[in-house]
Amino acid sequence: MESKVYTVQRYIPWYSDEYRISRRAGDVRSDCMNMTPGEILDELKKSVIDQDEACKKVAMMVYQHLHGHRFVGMLAGPTGCGKSFIADKLSEMYPGLIYVRDVSNVTCDGWSGGKKVAGLFEGIDIPRREGERPMPILFLDECDKMFTPKHTSGGENVSEQVQGEFLTVLHGSEIRVRDDNAAGRFRFVDTGKISFMFAGAFEKKAGAIAESSSGPALGFGASLTKAKSYERELTMDDIQEAGCISEICGRVQRLVNLRPFSEEAFCRILEDHGRGPVHELEKEFGIQIEVSGERAEEIAHNAYTSGLGIRGIRNALREEIDDLMWEDINAASFKIA
Repeated sequence: MESKVYTVQRYIPWYSDEYRISRRAGDVRSDCMNMTPGEILDELKKSVIDQDEACKKVAMMVYQHLHGHRFVGMLAGPTGCGKSFIADKLSEMYPGLIYVRDVSNVTCDGWSGGKKVAGLFEGIDIPRREGERPMPILFLDECDKMFTPKHTSGGENVSEQVQGEFLTVLHGSEIRVRDDNAAGRFRFVDTGKISFMFAGAFEKKAGAIAESSSGPALGFGASLTKAKSYERELTMDDIQEAGCISEICGRVQRLVNLRPFSEEAFCRILEDHGRGPVHELEKEFGIQIEVSGERAEEIAHNAYTSGLGIRGIRNALREEIDDLMWEDINAASFKIA
């Protein structure tokens, strides 16, 4: 892999007011409301790398939602493969439409913990009149942590109780939440027209499937090759075995699998200067970044073996940039070698 240098349009220091203003100016995408599914896909593909099939399915669900057909979907795939990134890009395309919530530590009413199911709907902007604008889409991240069985000392599965409350909102009900515009007051949110997108890694289940597919490791009939996690796509039966109650599984209209990246794919991601993490960091800091071929291959290998995905690449690059900035905070370009 050869070392390449890429440039940004104009250097604006990341710490300046001008940089912050320029970032906000391009955030709103009013034209996206009239996009076809193919146009939504094309817009997602400008940022999301190597997940075209998953983006295609998500684009269709979003299009249907914009035209009044609510959905309940689920994204499944390894850490750092792009699940949350898809939600982030949709949030940029449709400001005020996509709301991302971490549901890993939600507790049901009557149990300790500050995050309740009803609290997930706080801060959501609901149209006052039907047809005024589309209803929101709630992106429920880390759902596999919520589905994982958690038993009390008395043997109760608390996870099933939390999921039972979720079942009510998926079916459609009025939820009482705090009113953000009036202190001490409450409002009611009708969940019947809100769309929901669960997202989770389901790492333990994917690992168990790979282990069972590999056969015995020793002795007669031992497998010469070991199956890798996510080599087989997850099914709703797998999701149910991971702890999701059957009633929720039955309401998920479409399960979308995101595939893991190969080491070669990570190299391509580093080379993709129009969409990859190098490009994202250049935009964030307003700088030029050069990565040597040898260092890029090392970063790609570490991301592949660690299982951290694109997050691993981004973290490694950010650490290098922080060290270089420490040496020269006003530099307009940095070389990572």
